Amino acid sequence: MADTISGQADRRAPGAACRRTVGGLWSAVRALSAVVSLFLMTSCTSADVGAIRETDLTEAAVFVQSNIAAIQRHDTEAYLGHYVDSPELTIASADSIRRGFFLFSEARRASDEWPDTLVTAPATLVWLAPGVVWAGFRFMAVLEGDTTRGVSERVLVKTPSGWKITVTGSMEQ
Repeated sequence: MADTISGQADRRAPGAACRRTVGGLWSAVRALSAVVSLFLMTSCTSADVGAIRETDLTEAAVFVQSNIAAIQRHDTEAYLGHYVDSPELTIASADSIRRGFFLFSEARRASDEWPDTLVTAPATLVWLAPGVVWAGFRFMAVLEGDTTRGVSERVLVKTPSGWKITVTGSMEQ
C-alpha cells in the first residue's frame, strides 16, 4: 500500500493502516470529548450554578411544606402526587426497604390511618446536583393518643411535571 504523502510503499504488517486509522479516530474522539467538557465547564459559570442551587433549594422547601400539608389534611391524592410514579420509588424504614409506586399508592389508598397531629421542625435541605435535593426533618406525630418522634428524609428530583420524591425514609427515635 502506498503512503499517500510520500508515494512510498507502507512496509508495515497488513491491518496496520486500519489500526492507525482507528487509533487516530479514538484520539479525535478523546480530543472532542475534552473540548466538549471544557465548553460545558466554562459555559456553566459559578454564578449560574449558584442561581440554579438557590432556585432548587427555594422550590424544594415549598415542595416539602406542600407534602407535609397534604399529610396534615389527610389528603391521599395530594400526598401521593408528591411521589414519582415509578417502580424506582424507594421507601425505607427501620425494618425494610421497598420499591415501587404502585404498591405504595395502593397501601396508602387502602388505609385511613393518618396522624391526628403532625408537627415538624424546619426541613434541612442539601443541594446535591442541579434538580436533586435531599430533605430531612424531625417530626412528632400523634395517632390515636400514641406519640411518635423521629426523622423523615427524602430525595427530591425535579421532573418535567415538577418536583417529586424518589426516595423516602422515616426512622422513629
